[in-house]
This record gives sequence, C-alpha cells and structure tokens, in this order.
Amino acid sequence: RGAAPARGAAGALPGATGKVAIVTGASAGIGLKTVEGMALSGRYRKIILAGRGEDKHRRALSGLRRTLSPSFDVELEHQPLDLGSLSSVRAFAGRFLAGGSALDALVLNAGVMAIPERRLTEDGFEYQIGVNHLGHFLLTNLLIDAMARAGSPTDPGRIIVLSSSAHQFPTALGRGDLADLQSSAAYQPWSAYGQSKLANLLFAYELDRRCQERGLPLAVNAVHPGVIRTGLWSSATAGGDPLAALLLGTASFVSEEEGARTSVILATRDRGKLSGKFWVSGRPQRSIDVDPLGGVPGPLRALLPGSLLPKFTSYDADTWAALWRESETLVGLRPGEAGGLPP
Repeated sequence: RGAAPARGAAGALPGATGKVAIVTGASAGIGLKTVEGMALSGRYRKIILAGRGEDKHRRALSGLRRTLSPSFDVELEHQPLDLGSLSSVRAFAGRFLAGGSALDALVLNAGVMAIPERRLTEDGFEYQIGVNHLGHFLLTNLLIDAMARAGSPTDPGRIIVLSSSAHQFPTALGRGDLADLQSSAAYQPWSAYGQSKLANLLFAYELDRRCQERGLPLAVNAVHPGVIRTGLWSSATAGGDPLAALLLGTASFVSEEEGARTSVILATRDRGKLSGKFWVSGRPQRSIDVDPLGGVPGPLRALLPGSLLPKFTSYDADTWAALWRESETLVGLRPGEAGGLPP
C-alpha cells in the first residue's frame, strides 16, 4: 500500500494543467530533486514516486511538504515498485491503469551501479541489466497506451530515460553483440553497469523510432545527469573496487540539483518536445560512435579482422531492434500488453 499523498494547502496550483507523472527511484538523490523541480514548475497536478521502501518514501514526502509552498496544490504519493521483479512491475502498472488516468510523463530514473559481486533479480537476470533496463522496458510498454492518450502533436507525452556517460565503456553490446547481456561470461561490475546504461540509451532510440513510425505523440529522450555523489556509490565501493575509488578521487561531481536539471527541463519545458536525443547538461549531444578503422582505406580495411579494432556505436538501428526483441522475450511481454507498440 502506498504512502498517503502529500498535498499543499487548498488552492489552485499556478499554471496547473492537470498533468500526471511517474518518477522511478525518487525517494532520494536526483530522483527526489527531479520530483521537486517538476512540482515547482506548476505543470503537474500529480506526481507518483515509484519505488521500494515505504519508510524512506514517507520521509521524502515529508521533506517535499516542507519545501513546497502551501499554494502548490500538487498531489505527491508513493506507490511500491520493485524493478527487480517483473511481477511487481506488472502489479504497479495494473494499479495505475485501473485508476483510468492518462499519463503525461514517465521519468525512468531508478538504477543500481557497479555491484561488486554478480547477483540476480527475482526473475534470474543479472541485477544491473534487470533493474536498470528490463524493469523499465516492461514498465514503459505497459503504460504506453496511457501516455499516447495524454499526448498531442503540440504537447507530446514525455519519456525520459536516465542513461550515463558510462554507456561509452567498451562492451559487447556496443559492438552489436547481445550474446552476454547477463554478464555471465566474466562478470566485471563496471562493464555490466556500462552495458546496462547503453541498453537504456538504445532502448530510448528504438522507442523513439517506434513512436515516430506509429504516429504516437510521445517525445523520448535519454539523459546523462552528470557524476553525482549519491547512494549509488555505496554499492560500487562496497567491495573495495579500485576503479570506484579512483573515480571517487578524480571525478568532477555535480550537485543533486544539477544532476536533476536536465530531466526537469525535459519534463517541463518546450525543449522536452524534441525526441530521440541524448542530453547532457541541458543540451543534446552525440552518444558513442567510435570506429577506429574509419580512416583506413577500403581495400586495406577489408584485410583486417573486425575484432582487431572493433567499432563501438550507439547508432546501429539493427542493434536497437535486436535489443528490443530480446528484451520482449526476456520480460515475457504478452500479446496485447505492448499497447501501441506491438511486436
């Protein structure tokens, strides 16, 4: 059962339009700051904080009550969601859809990072690909019809996918190879994390392509929020990972507010009507697209084995589609569940 809604005092929310949003992983860190920014924008009348842990969400709601002016009559509530459990994802979506509400924004913010030892979700997936990608993939497919109903060509629904600059880590998926999505061959925490963040990005690109193809009024974007000193680092450093220690010592960290800024912009401003982009610091940027042999003449290139200096790219549409099909199979997407995005 979700925590009781947090509301401001009676009175119209300035500029309120009756819009509804869901933000995953919003009990702390940039997720909580994203909710705060969206609430303060005046665009939303209701925001659902979706995630695990009723107590921590109750504390988050209490903090938001103190932050928001009493004139902001925005409804904030927690609904339980465990992205490591497909049954939990289906239950969450079922509860939301049963209410008959349209959905204007979906911020896929929750995630885990660089877990020292390989562990599995309830459904047997490597934990990072399961939570960061597959849980969100299923959630989006289950809610896509509610989002399509709410959007319009002039004001599309907003789907915001939190990726990371870690999508640039060299992984098999970056070469278009889906054979080890579960990181079972040789588990390395940061490689598995990077692969899950690349999966987030490729999912966003393919979702945008499918929405465009089917004429759905939805804007889909991926975001690198910056490097933020949040609770994600607790798992990354728990095993004494030297790479995590190096990053902690050398990374240029940004505040939680700054980390949430791009997501808030995309959820509340006209820039969020753009679609199919990878955003960094409030602006679209190119995602990974590296071909070490790009300057090698054709005849010589043909003589070199592809494995010598492989191409790493996020712009291979065939890989987007292959990852989508594999994800459908892994989450057991059933006929009719995909709504406006049928297989």
